[in-house]
Amino acid sequence: MRVSYDPEADAIYVRFREPHGSVRTQTVDDLRMIDHDDEGIVGIELLAVSRGLNLRGLPKADEIAVAIRSIPQPA
Repeated sequence: MRVSYDPEADAIYVRFREPHGSVRTQTVDDLRMIDHDDEGIVGIELLAVSRGLNLRGLPKADEIAVAIRSIPQPA
């Protein structure tokens, strides 16, 4: 699992694995999207993260929370 933060977009992307084939995006709501391929979930994008995170109802929410806490915080 890889987590990346884009400060300009105020977005976090959590990649679970590399995609195989075409990727489709499922919009959960205005701030959360899930990327899928034919084998399952590839990653999850979270927007406006400086306003807080809502992981409720997302697949692998506990794993995502742990991974996000590992991101270095600005000083």
